[in-house]
Amino acid sequence: MYTLKSDHGKFVSAEDGGAPQGTIDGRPAGLMTANRDSAGGWETFTIEKSDEPNVFGLKSTHGFFACCEDEGKAGYVAFNRENLTAWEKFNLVVQDNGKKISFESVCRPGYFIKVWNDGRVVLDQPMWEGEPSPNPGGYETFTCDPPFKSGVVPGKSVIQGQLRIDDNGFHDDVTRILPIGLHVGDLFSKFVRDPAHSERIIQQARDAGYSFIHFWMNLGTLGDYWAGRECGPGYTEDFWGQLGKLGDALDTCGMKGGYNLGDYELWPGESHSSFFEELGKHLAQREHHTAAYVFGGNEAWQTGASNKQEMEHALQAFKNYCPDVICTTTAPPDEHENSIAEWCGGDFYAIHGYRGGEDHDRIRHIFSVPWEGHPPKKFGIQDEPTGPGDKVSVKPNHCYEGRDVDSNHMVALAVQSLNSNQGFNYFCSDGVKSDGDITSWPGYYEVAKVATWMPADIMGWPTAIHFGTTQANRIFEPTKEDTLRFDHRICSDGRFFGVFYGDEGNLRARCKRACFMSFIDFNGSAGLEQQYDLSQEAHLNFVRSQGGQPGYTAQFVIGRLR
Repeated sequence: MYTLKSDHGKFVSAEDGGAPQGTIDGRPAGLMTANRDSAGGWETFTIEKSDEPNVFGLKSTHGFFACCEDEGKAGYVAFNRENLTAWEKFNLVVQDNGKKISFESVCRPGYFIKVWNDGRVVLDQPMWEGEPSPNPGGYETFTCDPPFKSGVVPGKSVIQGQLRIDDNGFHDDVTRILPIGLHVGDLFSKFVRDPAHSERIIQQARDAGYSFIHFWMNLGTLGDYWAGRECGPGYTEDFWGQLGKLGDALDTCGMKGGYNLGDYELWPGESHSSFFEELGKHLAQREHHTAAYVFGGNEAWQTGASNKQEMEHALQAFKNYCPDVICTTTAPPDEHENSIAEWCGGDFYAIHGYRGGEDHDRIRHIFSVPWEGHPPKKFGIQDEPTGPGDKVSVKPNHCYEGRDVDSNHMVALAVQSLNSNQGFNYFCSDGVKSDGDITSWPGYYEVAKVATWMPADIMGWPTAIHFGTTQANRIFEPTKEDTLRFDHRICSDGRFFGVFYGDEGNLRARCKRACFMSFIDFNGSAGLEQQYDLSQEAHLNFVRSQGGQPGYTAQFVIGRLR
């Protein structure tokens, strides 16, 4: 049961406790008003789910639903219907973790229940500076007591419950997870200015199959690159309320958020410990596990942080309220062991993938992070790998001159990341500034599906190995010194999975352990299983992208030892 108090401090009431259609004392029976100083039976309501997702009805204690008479055109609202049909349905705008709530008519979109200062309740559009607004204001917003906790019915989620890490990799409350996310840096900044834009991105990401969206919360403190997109505590009006609304949008689509502070330097008057403490309180109060993870900052080594210990201290203030949400400090300047040791801390490590060289160089660097960089944790996330588009910086010149990162290469990077104990975020120009259609970039749809066809338990297999002479258990070996590599993992039950890759040309590998093996295409389809005997060769014909056609410089395989 809930009470609703209007912006001018009066309780909403169902006159007569609600009543059948008709008139009483010259007014519509069951008329909704907001003129009571205290709450009794007529001022107490239930909020009931309808047969549509995230659509609700408001019901009086006498059992009558609030109705927008004449399809909302009569202007008033009355508690006079016994059934929840079109005129009685509302979309809810829930803010401040359910403490604030607004009711938008389903039969007349854009029209909300509004209270005037004299206690009259009407159905009308919100106004801002003399113009209709899509967002409810004070007259359309009610204080809900107790806070409404079912304002968002979560959609089907790839990650069920909380994302966690154990010695065998990432998992949620039900099963193993291979984390594949979408990087949309300015998602929150855009949401504050144009909620529909960000909601569309979230819906598209859900439909594509991504499990979370990585975004920045604080932008614009370091210069004019983010002019017009500034956001953060101390800058954004009602920052926590807006962040809560974005969380609701994620929950509605069954998506999680990768909450990254963004620019480490905060707006004046804010401190990192107090910010992360407040973020902990904010997320702990949410009904659903909205956060996939939390970052202490984006490239914090160049955006204001002195050291990782400073970030670890601030993140501890968050952990005091959300001990189960996995956290990391920041991605280091490069993949060198010293840089990783200096900046990587927390429950997992973060890496901004290598963007130079040719395709095979970038794939190799992912494998090299755990092999040569010796990160402090077993598992990590490639939160900003390379990707297509001019806003993805520090790529080789050919990427800006017509031979950019293509869809096959993005899939190969994602596969190699999961093969190397690292989650992967799809990244592109619109993943920095989301002004265009992010779904149009190469690999957007293909990368989202990678986790559906790789072995779900692969991160629990023994560590990935290459096929150099030092690897006694390798399944294949090179036939000569060239660019070909084979990074693979072998499960204790004899299953294996791996990635062949190299520069263009006809390359060969020699079988060292008899096996059955299938080749997997970039869309996840596996070919017929083939038998490989000792010393038998596998032939690979790699080509670089050209003329707008994707390259073919990687080959995925799955098999079993004989």
